[in-house]
Amino acid sequence: MLLKTINYPFGVAKYYAKFIHFKFNEDLKEVVLEYSKQIFDDLENFYGSDKYVFISERGLETSLDPSFIKSLNLSKMKALAVVSPDAAERREELIKEQDHIKGSFAFFTSYEAAEHWARTFD
Repeated sequence: MLLKTINYPFGVAKYYAKFIHFKFNEDLKEVVLEYSKQIFDDLENFYGSDKYVFISERGLETSLDPSFIKSLNLSKMKALAVVSPDAAERREELIKEQDHIKGSFAFFTSYEAAEHWARTFD
């Protein structure tokens, strides 16, 4: 059940009991550190001490610099699912991103599959 929605200029966050679905705007070219910090501050406020799964839905043209991931507080993130169109260049980018994530990491081409995966975590 959807518990809360937050609209940002760069995307929409939908909060559920155990996971968040963040869909970045299709025309967004880059997820910058400022955006990520804002999202994770809001996650901290919503989930408090509870752990969660993060579903990040991004268009093929939306990039994220994995080097700034270490500056975010990801201690309560159990897993990360990235939903994006499948392409060879996207897979290479996600492999670099995965190196910075301590929990489970998965790549999906549909939100429905990512949601199903997210619901398997306790």
